[in-house]
Amino acid sequence: MDNYEVNVLTRKGGWKKLPQEVVQNKDELRLNNSDNLDINVSEDNFDSNNLDVSNSNLFENFTEISGIINKLKSVEKEKNELICELDELMKSFEIRKNNLDKKLTNIQREKEMYDKAINLITSLKNV
Repeated sequence: MDNYEVNVLTRKGGWKKLPQEVVQNKDELRLNNSDNLDINVSEDNFDSNNLDVSNSNLFENFTEISGIINKLKSVEKEKNELICELDELMKSFEIRKNNLDKKLTNIQREKEMYDKAINLITSLKNV
């Protein structure tokens, strides 16, 4: 691997060809201020045994995900039922509130009638 060419994409969008010399020391890189890069490449070995293990885990994950989805559906159903119960409670509260509003209106009218009667009696006494 003596003869190789490295092209690096620059920040400005162009390509820059790097020389083939190898940097021996990182301090030299800083001192020389050269364009060499210290690149470590690791090979990724992919075994077919890992494929079998990942496939079995994948299917187990799908069944776990399916179970979680079913749980979420049941929670959503329960949530909707609770919302319906809250709607019924709200309707009954609104009915009671409206009845109380009617009673308050009637009491206020009755109070106004008593106030008018008292004022009439007071004005008759002064005549």
